[in-house]
Amino acid sequence: MNSLAPINDINLKIFDEICEERFSKLDLECILVSIIDNVPSDALPHLAEQYHITGNEGWLQAKTEDEKRALIKNSIKLHRYKGTKYGLLETLKTLSLTPTIKEWFEYGGDPYHFRVQFDVDTLFEETFENEILDLINENKNVRSVLESLIFHLMTKAKIRFTSAVVTFEEIIV
Repeated sequence: MNSLAPINDINLKIFDEICEERFSKLDLECILVSIIDNVPSDALPHLAEQYHITGNEGWLQAKTEDEKRALIKNSIKLHRYKGTKYGLLETLKTLSLTPTIKEWFEYGGDPYHFRVQFDVDTLFEETFENEILDLINENKNVRSVLESLIFHLMTKAKIRFTSAVVTFEEIIV
């Protein structure tokens, strides 16, 4: 480190050496908040507030730390497309949900209405449905109306069928 002192003072040189010793031990990675993967998990709520994704904009529905980090990483793109079908799809995909959104002209409904369908493989609570409704209402176009929210419960169970055919012929003479 170069000396910052304008004059040749021994006290300032000692101060420079102390500062250099202390500053060299600092971990500077934790202040790089734009690299979301390096940020400690306790700082994520503060970043969520900074990027304006708290509450029903996705933070309440993010369950895992990975989902929260992905939401923060994609927050600028999500805000850019907020109010569009693409923006709503991306918000839900960031939260590990795979919806199918059909607009009114795709199924012959009333103008500016849409449907959202989820294929889920586990049972969920009523609070989950309310959270999804709040998330959709927060990220949809203001003019659009959610007509229906459909959950299809999917299973990967194997179903085995067995059949047998017994035939006989009786001849009487």
